[in-house]
Amino acid sequence: MTVVPHQSDPPEDIGLHSEATRYLCAAAHTDETFTERVLAEAFDDDLRAVAPSVGFDLTTVLRHCLHARRRRCGRDAWLLLTGGAAVLISPLWTLLAAAAMTLATALTPRRHPRHDLLAPLLGTLTAALASGILLLQLDRVAEDTSGDPLLDWLVGRPWLALPFGVAAYLALVLHLAGTRWLLATRLRRGLFRPPTTPPTEEGRHGTRLAALQAAQRGNVTVYGGYDPFVGYGDPVVGWSFALPIVAADPLVGRPDQPTTTVTFDVVDLIDHVRDHLAAVRADPAGLDGLAGLVLQDRVFVHGRLLTDDRRLLPDRQRMPRQRFTDQQVRQVAARPRGAARHYLCALVPSWGGEVVAGTFLHFSTDGKVLYLECARTVLQPPRLGYHDVDRLTEWLPATHLVRLLTTGTQTLLRTALGAPARLARDLLREGRHGRRQARLRRLAREDLGYDYGARTGVRELATGTGYHNYFQVLDAAKHLKVVERHVLAAIVDFLDARGVDAAEFRTRQTTILNQGVIQTGGLSVVGNQAVGAGARADQTNTPDQGTTGDTTGRQRRDT
Repeated sequence: MTVVPHQSDPPEDIGLHSEATRYLCAAAHTDETFTERVLAEAFDDDLRAVAPSVGFDLTTVLRHCLHARRRRCGRDAWLLLTGGAAVLISPLWTLLAAAAMTLATALTPRRHPRHDLLAPLLGTLTAALASGILLLQLDRVAEDTSGDPLLDWLVGRPWLALPFGVAAYLALVLHLAGTRWLLATRLRRGLFRPPTTPPTEEGRHGTRLAALQAAQRGNVTVYGGYDPFVGYGDPVVGWSFALPIVAADPLVGRPDQPTTTVTFDVVDLIDHVRDHLAAVRADPAGLDGLAGLVLQDRVFVHGRLLTDDRRLLPDRQRMPRQRFTDQQVRQVAARPRGAARHYLCALVPSWGGEVVAGTFLHFSTDGKVLYLECARTVLQPPRLGYHDVDRLTEWLPATHLVRLLTTGTQTLLRTALGAPARLARDLLREGRHGRRQARLRRLAREDLGYDYGARTGVRELATGTGYHNYFQVLDAAKHLKVVERHVLAAIVDFLDARGVDAAEFRTRQTTILNQGVIQTGGLSVVGNQAVGAGARADQTNTPDQGTTGDTTGRQRRDT
């Protein structure tokens, strides 16, 4: 067989300037839980492969996460310094004042927080008044009591602790204001400019970022766990079947003619389907909505099965490679045996890359039977709260200023109390990183089944519980069905052109196109069957459209 290289679309085409990238960068500065999970996934294990970056640019998001962590560490260090000083000078007043601030703002009614300044402002003023009253009362206690060492230490010097308490509060408010300014001036719609230069971070972060930047542009997915399509979202019901490869009967009325076989290379079928989809994408008059279709040839291999593959793992104590040459990809596609499997990936991003419908096609044959598999996924949009960045203005309205002051009042106690633990965790993580990596390298050297695979995708960590717009669901369903129709049509054309009897395939094609799949919560509808509490299935077939109401369900993957 002659192997002819074939270029796939570069993965970065659908991510660098997408809305998904911008919203994930905003999440890095507003959601500390998301930031820590992303950094842990990317930097805690230098041997682990990275999941594909679907609809976003990974290194841009990671750089914002590192920047957000540095800002948070600076805030926590200042809170520890000023809050610790206040506690040492007057422990009782510091704790009571912080508790009073939290309680006063929590009990303040908020009828219209977006438009009414009175309620949040009243809560802040009440907190300040309560802190002042506590200061005066404790100052009297300090003057009236003497000789009791414990009481003297608890009361201390409230007036001397006051400046440090105010400094801690202002540090928190300034951090919130700085986050708002960063979002409004750099991450708002129309202002986002992703960096075009390579990562410049020093030390291990810079080295790892460079490796991840190269890996996300690879064409090999090294996955951990069960699901190979890590990073692509939730699985959607697909289909697969085996088709006998027999020649079409050239003579009508000759049932006694012996059945003959037809041989062809499976890579030719892959090329034909890819070229057909590329032609649909390039058609300016097409109405199928596939203008953003991205086609990729990708190899999937489990992270525990890399030991004997020197192409991907030349050094067992380093991160595996995630790129095959075009010739190697086609060799895997031609002989799909062992750990590595080839899929033709058709990705249709929509809504600025927030929703990505993925179709994964695997073809193989032993010369007598053609095996066809179609797996599908849908990557849902990031959480709705991350979209609040587009509601910010560069100037600071009075409502936002009051909200900053109120948020600082509400969260001061919780944030200050958690600062020592967060700083200690960061120091321990940095101190232990070298020893932990040495232990992992030693384990990888000795364990032939060490798992180098990616556990989850960064994009999936930002996914919410559902869609934000009804038409996002419809677009995802439309893209999946349109790609499916073109794939089936391309396969029929290929079989007819090669003289293969496609009668059975046409029957299966009709079944696939007429079988709607809807899955939402506990209700599952397949064709005209419904399963679940209070389930109901209605199906209406038309000659041209198949099943009406066909849409995209999702099956949540356990993570």
